[in-house]
Amino acid sequence: RARNLPCAEKPTLLDTLEDPVRVREWRTQLLPTDDVSTNNAILVTGGRRYPLCIDPQMQAHRWIRKMAGNPLITTMRDTNLLRVLEQAVRNGRPLLVEDLGETIEPALIPVLQKATFRQGT
Repeated sequence: RARNLPCAEKPTLLDTLEDPVRVREWRTQLLPTDDVSTNNAILVTGGRRYPLCIDPQMQAHRWIRKMAGNPLITTMRDTNLLRVLEQAVRNGRPLLVEDLGETIEPALIPVLQKATFRQGT
């Protein structure tokens, strides 16, 4: 404002970065209607890396499952974690890893950082 740049009186993440139609779609997919949940959804869907959601009320869990359709679901204690991860990456399927502890499987780190590449055609 001091430099006479156009801006809203009270700028918000929602007004700046998101389309109201998309927000309405999220809400039909069980996203809670509060501003914090909406701002978190903007960050989850628009981030450069995959998010880590701390979700004691399971609200984000329900929304992500509904939004992703039919994601593959696993836990860090699952003996088939690497197979499920490989299947998700190879087939382009969403993967939801539940109940993370203090440590993360090292094979997940490049995927979480979106440090992937395509090979072949």
